Amino acid sequence: MKLGRFAILMIGIMIFIAATSWGYFYCYMPNMKEVGMLNDNKALNEAESAKMPKAKARLATAQKMIDVKAAEWKAIVDTRTPPMDVAHGGIDLSVNPWYLAIDTPKYRDSVQRAVNTQIKKGGVKVISAPLVPQIDANGPVNQILSSFYNYPALKFPVVIFDFGTITVQGTYKQILDNVRAYKNMPNYLAVTDGLRLDGTSPNLTGTYNLTVVGFIRTKSIAPDVPEGAAVAAGGPGGMGMGMMGGPGGPPAGIGSRGGPGGGRGAMGTLPGAAPSGGAAGGAGGKKGKGGDGAD
Repeated sequence: MKLGRFAILMIGIMIFIAATSWGYFYCYMPNMKEVGMLNDNKALNEAESAKMPKAKARLATAQKMIDVKAAEWKAIVDTRTPPMDVAHGGIDLSVNPWYLAIDTPKYRDSVQRAVNTQIKKGGVKVISAPLVPQIDANGPVNQILSSFYNYPALKFPVVIFDFGTITVQGTYKQILDNVRAYKNMPNYLAVTDGLRLDGTSPNLTGTYNLTVVGFIRTKSIAPDVPEGAAVAAGGPGGMGMGMMGGPGGPPAGIGSRGGPGGGRGAMGTLPGAAPSGGAAGGAGGKKGKGGDGAD
């Protein structure tokens, strides 16, 4: 059967329409949508890129603010916290609790000296002076951190001394200078409140409440140690936790060093230890060779 020209024309038109529809709906239109999305994304990226210089400027400003605050905090840490060693009037909490039992009274004395110096500022006469509390010499060494340094009750070790009412005498200026001087107390943060003045100028009596806080810096805190038994390390010069001695050794108490094989003693007499010394690694100390105990 031979097709006529009209039929051939219509078939051609149908094929053209089908091809054109396929090309439009399956190729052109999706591609144009993707191009539009890419253009939108490009515009957003260009807008964000335009913000980059300002973002860098804000970052630089924020870093400068951080550096300034860090320098301010470092100045506070360097001047308003105790040193990290006993020799300079501070405390090292990373030492073994037995040594902490020896170092803490020394640190307490350093705090007392600092308070004694501070309370005389302004040239006043001190009527009632604050007293820094002592640790319990007979208490467990593992409780020194909690009882004196308030750790771990607080998240960081800190000493808090609430001295109550302080009484000084002097002129109006001397008393005010005395109270104001606490804001510059070295190594500690001191707070006064409730200032009251009595008497007749120039001889006045000032009373105020005083609290001193010391934030203790430390790289680590030593774990608890066993209590109630003597421990010794053998060999020449071994370091022991228990009492020192042997025949002729020093009596039990704050530890001292014996002869070869001796170690450093602990604070006080351990429960169950012999009354005249304890176990020691190696040979016991010779008579007259004891000593090197704590103050």
